Amino acid sequence: MEFAMGERLIDGFVVRATTEPEEDGAAFYEPAFRVRKAGEEYEHPHVWYATAQDIEKQSKEEALAIAEKWLERLEEVTWQGDDWNLRGI
Repeated sequence: MEFAMGERLIDGFVVRATTEPEEDGAAFYEPAFRVRKAGEEYEHPHVWYATAQDIEKQSKEEALAIAEKWLERLEEVTWQGDDWNLRGI
């Protein structure tokens, strides 16, 4: 199984570093993660933010770089029903 840059396999889940929003043209971006089960296309619709603070000046590139850095520090993914959580940050 191959993964794109900015993705990691953790506990059977693929965690993808991204931004919120993902679309171009926003006033600012926040670092974020999306999760899917390994081998599946379905990506959980809820975003998990990489940081707790709102920095309303980050470019998309800056926010993505932060998310990718935090992705390296993740250690655990849990998914129960429609609820999931990341640990290690």
